[in-house]
Amino acid sequence: MAEPEKKKSRRLCSFKDEWLQLPEYRNWLTKASEDSGYCSICRVQFTVKFDSVKAIKHHAETKGHRIKVQGQVWSSTSNKVSIKTDNAKEQHICTAELLLTYHGVKHHHSYRSQDCGNKLYHSIFPDSKIASKIHCGMTKAEALIETVLAPHSLKLAVQDIGSTPFSMATDASNKGNTVLFPVAVRYFNKDRGLCMSIIDFFEDADETSEAIANNLRNCLQNSGLIQNKIVAYGAVNFGENKSVFLHLKQMLDLPNLVPGYCSAHIVHNTAKHGLNMLSYDVEYLVIKVFSEFSSSAKNISELKEFFDFMETEYLEILHQAPKRFLTLFTAVDRLLKDWPALKSYFVNKGEEDVSRAVWAFLAEQEDTVSDDETVTLPELYIYFVHNIMSQFNNTIKVLESDYIQVTELYAIFNKLRREIQNRQEKGFYGYKVTQFLKKLPLNEQNKFVGDAQRAYTRMLQYLEKWFDFSENSFYKLCAPLNLDEPLQLDKLCALSTNLNIQVNIDELFTEMCVLNDVLPILKSSINDAESTQCQQQERHHQINVSEVWVELFKCCEAPNLLRIVQHVFAVPPSNAFVERVFSVMKNLWADERTRLQVDMVKAELFVHFNYKMTCAEFAGFLQTGVAKELVAAATNDQKFQLPRTSPCPV
Repeated sequence: MAEPEKKKSRRLCSFKDEWLQLPEYRNWLTKASEDSGYCSICRVQFTVKFDSVKAIKHHAETKGHRIKVQGQVWSSTSNKVSIKTDNAKEQHICTAELLLTYHGVKHHHSYRSQDCGNKLYHSIFPDSKIASKIHCGMTKAEALIETVLAPHSLKLAVQDIGSTPFSMATDASNKGNTVLFPVAVRYFNKDRGLCMSIIDFFEDADETSEAIANNLRNCLQNSGLIQNKIVAYGAVNFGENKSVFLHLKQMLDLPNLVPGYCSAHIVHNTAKHGLNMLSYDVEYLVIKVFSEFSSSAKNISELKEFFDFMETEYLEILHQAPKRFLTLFTAVDRLLKDWPALKSYFVNKGEEDVSRAVWAFLAEQEDTVSDDETVTLPELYIYFVHNIMSQFNNTIKVLESDYIQVTELYAIFNKLRREIQNRQEKGFYGYKVTQFLKKLPLNEQNKFVGDAQRAYTRMLQYLEKWFDFSENSFYKLCAPLNLDEPLQLDKLCALSTNLNIQVNIDELFTEMCVLNDVLPILKSSINDAESTQCQQQERHHQINVSEVWVELFKCCEAPNLLRIVQHVFAVPPSNAFVERVFSVMKNLWADERTRLQVDMVKAELFVHFNYKMTCAEFAGFLQTGVAKELVAAATNDQKFQLPRTSPCPV
């Protein structure tokens, strides 16, 4: 029997330096390693160990590379032309292009839409010399965002942080099969108050805690913030043994690093764990009722007939998203409003055609549907969940406010804990539940009370596990900085000791006395101004305590108090800002924008969040001397970057 022919071993190639001198490659090709090359135009690395120089040729012939090369040719040509034109006029044109590009990013316009709009300006404004010269197509708009606006916005953010203590926060989200991590920073500026920015946005398939911590450390090094005092790390989940928080403490040698728990997530999980103690799963009922009508026009039509028969208005069934904090209460609230018609609909269908989870709430009404004067035991659970979730819903709304600070968390969580304790001690489950509970048989009363009490107990256990209510907790010690009452020296000293902040006690006492004297006047004036503004905008009035501190520091120098305030207010009360980053990412990276890459999404997010200006304000900013460097970089179509010797490279 003949032996099978052995496969020939493939000879591996190495990168040859002589390829760097080839005229068709030398403008963009560099050596990355012994067996790979790097394209400086596309910023990608490719291997040559299998195909030798053919791999370089293959890359040069790709569509993406050819488009970017054409963009560079266009850029160099426009630079030669700009030498012959009037410099002032060229700057006006460049400023207009920058502003239009900025406007597109702020409002999530696609590059195709911007390209189409730019072609209309010379027709809309035929008498404008600037409008007729605007040529900002897709390629140029991308270049302005990625190589001019985004680096400049990052530079401004890093410069604004300076040597101020700050916290960092991150979370993971998927776009298809890509795992993305934004890196947000939070700090207190004595002139502007609380500030938040993005310093990185990266993808990494390795979601281990150690890998995330390494990426965060690299991010700090690249942005020049590694030497700053990092006071806290914010995230949604914190592991007990292996977590990003613990790795950062070890890598960066930060023994006093404060964990920035997501307070809204704690409240959400407190309710979820408590409701798991109930015999009837109301959350699952909401999900199954929604699935009954979410994709069936026939079922919706039949349900509307029951609404018409009962002479009530049809209200759309709402969906409960398991990871969204505010959806369960609104979904249950809508379920109760629709409940009479829903009961009739499901009872009419019969047990065989109804989900078991739904029928568990209707089994006692198979022969007759209860009216408003009687409530069955399963229905009692719905009313109980609705009542207790209203308390959690109100708490989460407060925690997700733009004005909430870490100094307010102790009071908010303590109020929620006392509310649950009072309900448990008094046996209160909501007024409607209390009224109908008396009409049920004794065995059903005992079953419901036992479940409700166990739910209260589980809620308290979870809340006290994940929020520190002790007298020496960080949240308790920093509460005086909320300025609900005059500052006291002993509490300030205890806080500075806990956070290991070096202060001069004698100077701190003098600063405290001065601030206590002017505090009532400042709070009164700020309160009046905020009330007037809220009335004009028809919104609820709420004092931002960080703004009070800004006004206090304007009145007098208080370096010791400033160190304490900067440390405390840098701690994030929740992960809401990172969630907003994901929301904006979802809006700008819509399914229709399939050609967007992670680098462009990162650049757009930098521009969106790091420039704290409206489009009109940005137009004014471009006219200032501060923006000369930005306009010059865009005029020359060159990559905006700082010298390598700068402590803040971008």
